[in-house]
Amino acid sequence: MYLMPVTGFADASPLYGVRIEPEVAVKFARSRPSVNRSRWPSVIDRLAAAPLAAALLLAALLFLGLATAGAARFVQPFYGWYYHWAWYPTLVALAAGYALAFGRPPGTPRFALSLLFWSAPLWFLFELINFRLANWYYVYASVSRLDRVVGAFGAFATVLPALYLAYRWLERLGVARGLRGPKLPLHRHAGTLVAIGAGVLGLALWHPELFFPFAWGFLTLVLEPWNYRRDPKRSLIGDLARGHYDRLIQLVAAGAVVGLLWEMFNSLAGARWVYTVPGLEGHKLFEMPLPGFLGFPVFALDCFVAYQALVNAGLAVPWSGPRAEVRRRLPPAIVMAASVACVAFGVWVAVGMERWTIDSAYPRIEALPGVSTEEARTVRASGVQSVEELAASRAVDLSSSGIGVGRAEAIIEAARLASLKGIGAENAVALVAVGIRTVCDLARADPDRVTAAVRLERDDPRAGRPARVRVWMRAASRECEE
Repeated sequence: MYLMPVTGFADASPLYGVRIEPEVAVKFARSRPSVNRSRWPSVIDRLAAAPLAAALLLAALLFLGLATAGAARFVQPFYGWYYHWAWYPTLVALAAGYALAFGRPPGTPRFALSLLFWSAPLWFLFELINFRLANWYYVYASVSRLDRVVGAFGAFATVLPALYLAYRWLERLGVARGLRGPKLPLHRHAGTLVAIGAGVLGLALWHPELFFPFAWGFLTLVLEPWNYRRDPKRSLIGDLARGHYDRLIQLVAAGAVVGLLWEMFNSLAGARWVYTVPGLEGHKLFEMPLPGFLGFPVFALDCFVAYQALVNAGLAVPWSGPRAEVRRRLPPAIVMAASVACVAFGVWVAVGMERWTIDSAYPRIEALPGVSTEEARTVRASGVQSVEELAASRAVDLSSSGIGVGRAEAIIEAARLASLKGIGAENAVALVAVGIRTVCDLARADPDRVTAAVRLERDDPRAGRPARVRVWMRAASRECEE
């Protein structure tokens, strides 16, 4: 039997809706091109027919614009929390725009909550792996530990919804629709796939400097055979066994699109990540080395496969769209226990991030090396409210507020040092303590000396890691050359 959606305009896509007789559906599908051309609703018609979706889309875009303008001017809280301020309105805009374009929302509220909830534990798994890989670290985190933990959950909760919405847009726009190819019976080699997945993860953990790319894709290899056994319709290797390549291509494309947005939003944020990928620390777009963008499509497959495994286990709400039915139901007590365990896992990893991957807190002016509380108050009275604004100031402007020119130059240099690549006040204080007072001093310093000095001054053997010092010195060299 065919399914025809109730969309408010002509659409014969077999996704949702009421059952009709096959001959009627075939007749409708054949007439679809001419019907769509003659009755495609205008923009005004759509806005009038769905006022709530239109209002949500407009509000989300306005809020995104406001947050972006605030972040560009270092206005708090938009600058420090820009990643959150940007992604949530983006998700609302994508969902509302989908509803306007296609006549129905991309999923149910229950499904949206399921995506948001399971997204954070999934990304925390990769954060745990990064404790060993050390491919990225975080700068300008909130001063409050509670804020950092809650903020991490809030940021990581957007991963699955972003990928899902991008996938649904590409699916409905017809990207790779009906793409067929050779039938690949990979399900016959389930044991081999699992062994390869476990093996590549082992290599990445064993020698991350060589095999770090293998951390992406192992989940797909390990979980896909199980997904196929539970329900071939929820499995990518099930698609390949039938010669269906459309969903695979749509997911890969969704990963590429969302990855670009991730990096763009990160580049504007105060609290952000910085990459230290071995051998790929140059030639970047935003903060990501160009070859690193190849990882996002693979990561999208990992996310899809992991979520389908949760669905097959009876823990998550089915991925909306085709094949949305679910056969397995777990007792509520088991679902609750698994949910609590995943939250506890996320908190444990978030606390571990304090030790392994969070390198600096957002610097306050009075925390800069050698800057007194009175000087900080005078700087703010002059209209300079952030370290970034201070770094871009001129000594003559500060001197007019009562600070001597020489002292103003020293304060500005301290701000430039602390704001360089998110070095932060803690690391800047350590650098100044060993005679590195300016960005150009850092560019000329010996990397091993800088590493040892930061560790000694901060009394922390994990501070001043060589890879992070290389990031600082490369940025300092570029700034001094300009």
